[in-house]
Amino acid sequence: MVFPFWLKVLFAVLPFVFLFVGILGTSLKTYLVSLTVLLFTTFLALLGWQASWSTIGLSYLEGTIMALLPIIWVIVMAVFTYEVGVRTQAIEKLQNFLGHISPEPAIQAILIAFGLGGFLESVAGFGTAVAIPTAMLVGIGFPPLRAALISLVANSVPVAFGALGIPVIVLSRITTLPLSTLTSAIAWQLFPFAFIIPLVIVFIASHGTPLPLKVWGEALFLGMVFTILQTMVALLIGPELVAVIASLGVLFSSVLLRWEKAKTHLITIAKSMAPYGLLLVFVLLTRLSLFPWLKEFPFVLSWKVNDHTLTVEWLTTPGTLLLLSTVIGGTIQGASWKTLWQAFSSSVEKLKASILTILSIVIMAKVMGNTPMVTDLSKALAIVSGPLFPFFSPLLGALGTFVTGSDTSSNILFGKLQRDTATSLSLDPTWITAANTSGATAGKMISPQSIAIASSAVGLQGSEGKILSRSLWFCLGYSVLLGLFVGFVALF
Repeated sequence: MVFPFWLKVLFAVLPFVFLFVGILGTSLKTYLVSLTVLLFTTFLALLGWQASWSTIGLSYLEGTIMALLPIIWVIVMAVFTYEVGVRTQAIEKLQNFLGHISPEPAIQAILIAFGLGGFLESVAGFGTAVAIPTAMLVGIGFPPLRAALISLVANSVPVAFGALGIPVIVLSRITTLPLSTLTSAIAWQLFPFAFIIPLVIVFIASHGTPLPLKVWGEALFLGMVFTILQTMVALLIGPELVAVIASLGVLFSSVLLRWEKAKTHLITIAKSMAPYGLLLVFVLLTRLSLFPWLKEFPFVLSWKVNDHTLTVEWLTTPGTLLLLSTVIGGTIQGASWKTLWQAFSSSVEKLKASILTILSIVIMAKVMGNTPMVTDLSKALAIVSGPLFPFFSPLLGALGTFVTGSDTSSNILFGKLQRDTATSLSLDPTWITAANTSGATAGKMISPQSIAIASSAVGLQGSEGKILSRSLWFCLGYSVLLGLFVGFVALF
């Protein structure tokens, strides 16, 4: 049966609608919603687009491989690293150090929510970048509601390159656009916002109380440090270490400003950061092409299925590098093999539901991409929005993160749609596709999952509506400015 074009477009929209409504409007577990929508999408592909069973099977195979490596593997390893840090008290020592490094509460808020929070987002994610800073801010005297708002706003720009650049790496694989050009485009789109976020944190932290100019000056300086490092690493190295180095730069810059006070804690902090320091070394060694044989068999496995080539870089993928650095770094911190195994088991247990969700969403995206479903949707978007599409492109990314709570999931859902729509409008597909990731950083501020994590961390259950009503204004302002920036660059 052949359906008219606009009926096909309606069918192609339904998986997104059901996914959004299922997650936000029902009490069903997210993984059950995702699995149900995957089955429904498969049915639509077979019925409305006459997809062959071989195409469906290949989509399931591709989706499973992509979900396992690199996405699920690096997420499990990121949480594993954090769990090891908790068991060795490395995270607690780092928290105590940051809470006393500056006498100014507003600067403490930047260091904890933007510096440490950005760092946790870059290596762990899954709520740690909101939960830990929120609890720490309350611990040093911030009211719970304000602490939650600060952490949510801070957990924006670092999200684009979180979990060792996985959102960008996945976006590149989904769209087949070059990873380096996507990374550069995202960095340039976020360039002005990395400056602004520390100033917004000071504004929220001050709560209308006039602050000395030196506080605003230091906030601007820390924003500048983050922005410059983020852009340089993105342009010169790649996505894996962008948020890691930029966030650490904020922390180290503040330490250097107060060297006399901080130097007595250096050995303790160095041990606490050992896994991440080793990770930095491993990533640099593998990304600077010093060992070209790492890109060959048996370290890279590939096989051809029909017109598709499936590739698995199992050794140099961020998850494997994080595993190696955590085992070595955890040993330096005094962790036994038993402790390491307990941390790993705990990580897998915590992520079981998330693993099923990720598998379902990635496979769904592959089914839609390998059939003309995404192509038909992009044609409809091009017809409806016309040349104004670039101004609204970031909002798609924000919507994806608002619903799923993940920049990576947003890229999986809408990445290929953004690329195809840009191509049909004769726009730069890299710039428009990058806007999905950049826009997703805005949606993270108001994601129900993030808000629930923030409220739970400080006993504000039942106050989620208040938190959302406050964070929404910052999200809207961020999204509008980003849309204008992306649109004007795309068109002019």
